[in-house]
Amino acid sequence: MPGPARTILASLLVLAALVLVLPARAAEPAPSCAASPKLVGQCFTVHGRLTACTGVPNARIWIVGTKRILGVADAKGDVAATPLLPGSLEDEMFSGAPCSKAAFGDYTVCPLTRSRPGVMQRVCVDGAARLRITEDW
Repeated sequence: MPGPARTILASLLVLAALVLVLPARAAEPAPSCAASPKLVGQCFTVHGRLTACTGVPNARIWIVGTKRILGVADAKGDVAATPLLPGSLEDEMFSGAPCSKAAFGDYTVCPLTRSRPGVMQRVCVDGAARLRITEDW
């Protein structure tokens, strides 16, 4: 086989291999929050108010009775990923206008950054219970 034809054939074989391998990698599920390799500590439960507004991160949990705000990310630490929240809570909070809803409840969160005074701690949300969603808070 002449040189240019061999190069084209090799390129097509590489392209075919990529087409077969890449979709399999894209289908891999994201790690669960509690099993994330990015965790810096143990998961814990807080009673708080979850809001989905604008800004980075756009999902935040205010821990009731404190001045503390937790910034929500996915299990990989990405604040712009989808989904950020477990179950139907994702759809509920991100439907409608930004900051139009608040979800009070008990959130099991796992720390992706260490807690420091005056700095928003990044967490992923592993679970939510006893939710009460209010609109136009």
